[in-house]
Formats: sequence, structure tokens, C-alpha cells
Amino acid sequence: MTKTMQALVFYRPGEMRVEEVPVPEIGPDEILVRVHACSICGTDLRTFKAGHTRIKGRRVLGHEFSGVVARVGAAVEGFAEGDRVMVVPGISCGMCAYCRQGLENLCLHRTIIGFDYDGAFAEYVRIPAAAIRLGNVRKLPDPFDLTAAALVEPFTAVYNGQRLLNIRPGETVGIIGAGPIGVMHLLQARAQGAALVGFIEISEGRIQEARRFRPDFVINSRQEDPVERVRQLTGLGLDVVIVAAGSAEAQRLALEIARPAGRVSFFAGLPHDRPEAVLNTNLLHYKQLAVFGANGSGPNQYDTTLRWLASGAIDLRPLITTELPLAEVHAGFDRVARGEGLKVVIRP
Repeated sequence: MTKTMQALVFYRPGEMRVEEVPVPEIGPDEILVRVHACSICGTDLRTFKAGHTRIKGRRVLGHEFSGVVARVGAAVEGFAEGDRVMVVPGISCGMCAYCRQGLENLCLHRTIIGFDYDGAFAEYVRIPAAAIRLGNVRKLPDPFDLTAAALVEPFTAVYNGQRLLNIRPGETVGIIGAGPIGVMHLLQARAQGAALVGFIEISEGRIQEARRFRPDFVINSRQEDPVERVRQLTGLGLDVVIVAAGSAEAQRLALEIARPAGRVSFFAGLPHDRPEAVLNTNLLHYKQLAVFGANGSGPNQYDTTLRWLASGAIDLRPLITTELPLAEVHAGFDRVARGEGLKVVIRP
């Protein structure tokens, strides 16, 4: 194996570059993964623009990834060179009150590959011992598309959010935001048996991409009144509303278009410099709404989503609209910033 590799190194907000760095050394209880694909997440873009509280100094970014095991530490059991894997980037402690409740995504001591450790916008990534011990490294069956496997992490975060909503057969679901996360919500809600699933979106480009996934309705809220259109579609409002756009206006709208006794998910967070929204809480009170937050996912949830995807019930490959080599990663970030296409995947 070569001793150096290409990696995307973040230095400070607005400054990151692809450069030659040493291939990570691994300890006896660690694994080295040759990265096959790493998806650009909205969090990566926000980190590039504004930094991240977890990052102190230089860091290789990238946390949505898949690859092939390149080297196995002498003390590691159950893995071999050549294994195809995806890696859960959030590493919980396994011991705190939330971990003991099965809520590893809320772990009080959670660390994340790509933020606390160097990530996967690189030819190789080191997987810490804790990640292996706690089940964060998942082998993939041979038919599993290795490029699409880079999307399993956000797909499982969507599963975490929908598990809280408990979508039932025959229900109506509206998703505010038709980006890649919104499309994943559409696919999962439909698989759960929802009778009517569609989007509320302001970008015509996003709408055109989303139409490929055959939503039952699409509302361009810049061109028509979404409250009135939802009333026409459903009568009383939507059973479930999922906010998949980081917008205070989207959160306000969600409370308006949910039916009485409906459920709302604030799946997307607001910008850190504008984290507050003015909400009409009378809608919560008089409509008796249930509002859920959702944040990431835990390793215990991947058994379900990997089985689901391996069965062929949902295909993530169509969400990948751009694949680029690492040398063109900045062009990929530009596409994400402009909202062009859906998922941009880097192939180191």
C-alpha cells in the first residue's frame, strides 16, 4: 500500500483543499477502509462555509460513506480484507443513560467520523476501535450497490424520524422540501403504506427532480397557496407533515397544514445563527398536534434499514445524480450549494 493518499482537508471556514496526506496508521483494534464512495451532506456544506463546533484545526471531512476493508488490526475479529462495508459515523459510548435506552443517537459522549476523527473524502479512512466494538461497521451482501451504500446513513436518519411518526397504511403525508432527504421520506412513507404522499417546495429545479419519484401531489408554494391546496386535497389537512427543509417558514407552515390530531416532524434543523422560529402555538393547542424532533440515527437501527434495502423494496441509486472524482470535490460542493440535482457522491 502507498504511504500517502489524496484527501480533502478542511482548514477553516471557506478554506479546504485536496492535498497529499499520509495514509492513516491503524492500531491492533482498528480497521482501515478504502473509500469507494462518500456523499456530500448539507452538514459538510455548512461546515465548509461556517465551520463546526466539533472541529478544532484541520480535519478531513466526509461521513456518509462506503468502502472495502483494506487492512485489519491484529486484534480485530469478524472482518477481513476485501469485505464490503458501510460505516455508521456516529460513535456512541454504549454506557450513558441514553445508550442504555437504545437511543445511541442522543449519546452524551457521541463522537463522529468526519468531525471528531478524519473522515472519508479521502482514499482511505481509519475506523476507530469503539466503532468496531459497538457495531458501527456493517458488512454488505454482494448484490448491494456499493455506491448507493454511501446513502444508508441519511436513509437511516430518515427511518429514525419516521419511526417516531408511526405512519400507518392509508394516511396522508406532506413533505416540505423536495431535496434528497425529502425524497427519502417519500420513499419510506410510501413503503409504510401511506395512501397520499407529496411535496411542498419552492424550487422548480427540486420539483422537477422530485417528480421522477412519482409523488401523488406537488405544491409550488411560490405559485399557489399551500394551505388552500392541502385543504382541497384532503379536506381537514394532512395526517403527517415532515419538515425536510431548514426553514422557520416551513416549520410555521407545517402546523397550518396538519389536520387536527395530526403529527409533525421538524426533521431539518434551522441554521445555527438563526435557530429560532415564531410559531403559532395555538395551532398546537387547539388542533392537539404532536410535534417530534429527529436527530440522526443509532447503530441499532441499521439492521432494519439494511434488510429493507437489501430486499429491493427501495432503491437509493436513483437519488445519486452526480458522481465526481476527489479532484473535483469543490465542483460537487458548488452543486450542493446551488441545489442542483439530488445526491452528489465523491469517488476517491
